[in-house]
Amino acid sequence: MIVDIAWWDLDGSKETIESLKARVDDSTLARWSNVPGLREKHWIADTDRNRWGAIMLWDGERPAAHLMPPNDAQTLIGLPVAERLRFSVAASAASGEIAALMRTLEPAPPHANAHAASPAHASYPIDYIVVDAFTRTPLEGNPVAVFFVDDPLPAERMQRIAREMNLSEVVFVMPPKEGGDVHVRIFTPVNELPFAGHPLLGTAVALRHVKDQDRFVFETGMGLVPFDVRAEAPGVVYVTMQQPIPTWTRFEYAERLLEALGLDSSALPVEAYRNGPRHVFVTCPDVSALSDVRPDHRALAEFEDMSAMCLAPAEDHWRCRMFSPAYSVTEDAATGSAAGPIAIHLARYGLIPWGEPLHILQGVEIKRPSHMYALVDGSERGIESVKVSGHGVVVARGRLGV
Repeated sequence: MIVDIAWWDLDGSKETIESLKARVDDSTLARWSNVPGLREKHWIADTDRNRWGAIMLWDGERPAAHLMPPNDAQTLIGLPVAERLRFSVAASAASGEIAALMRTLEPAPPHANAHAASPAHASYPIDYIVVDAFTRTPLEGNPVAVFFVDDPLPAERMQRIAREMNLSEVVFVMPPKEGGDVHVRIFTPVNELPFAGHPLLGTAVALRHVKDQDRFVFETGMGLVPFDVRAEAPGVVYVTMQQPIPTWTRFEYAERLLEALGLDSSALPVEAYRNGPRHVFVTCPDVSALSDVRPDHRALAEFEDMSAMCLAPAEDHWRCRMFSPAYSVTEDAATGSAAGPIAIHLARYGLIPWGEPLHILQGVEIKRPSHMYALVDGSERGIESVKVSGHGVVVARGRLGV
């Protein structure tokens, strides 16, 4: 455990100990309650020396600045920190129950002969949050694990962690490199993706959970992607992302794909859209036909770098299902990166108006209903923006201790 103490001298500041006590209250501390690795934070006062301070207990190293809430004391006092102390705790006393709990969060001790097969890279605990994306309801939507990393990890290690989590995607949040708020990398159990919808929406929810901020810009493999976020309830956030504008083309293996899906035809041309991942759209006549799709996954596995998206109209919304052995996904609960291209595809063929929100429901057949909302401004001659929105809810927090 690390103990951090920061002191501000109040001589020369308009604030006093009493005014700070009145203004820096419990609601200010609450902003810090979800900071990765922070066990406790307390405001402290030294009346004899006219100082105001903060004491923080960390389970590991202090997170990078981009994961920290605003420093209200710094803003109010208007002066830099006069003294900062840092201690490593060598021993401590705690109740048996608490000590046992904390031991479960610590990485396992190295084996006696670990030097014989030491890892290529140093290990340290990594905090993560699990978010169910495109839903308000825990255990619905599409889950994603969001890891908070102070220092970039080797790609091979991130890939192994993604395999360990065994979710459709895992995201690593790191300090920014190119003018964004954070740099992110997205991994499926088998490969890295430059962009993906539900993982990034879930990441925005996780960041809003630890940082009081209403707008984020992510550095992704497809460039800078902005997110507007609005907290609606504890752990529940509504997110709108500005997606990359996709390219599209006819899919040259349409007949083989239809055969792999067990379908005779598609109501619209079979076309491939790419905005990072590649999605190929097949349109069913109705929801009943969509629900009856039983793909041959071995045949689908022959198609590299693509997901098969099956669409169908349903009253005031559209339903979809996604199958992608290429991305190690048997069936996906919510494919956020496909939501914008779906709206473009339907608008291009006159089935929905340009510039009006489209409600897309996915995951019904696997009992993980997910609600996505897409809005495309422009026309086929020139698309101005692609926005995809939805809710996300925090369902778990954890620490990977290897």
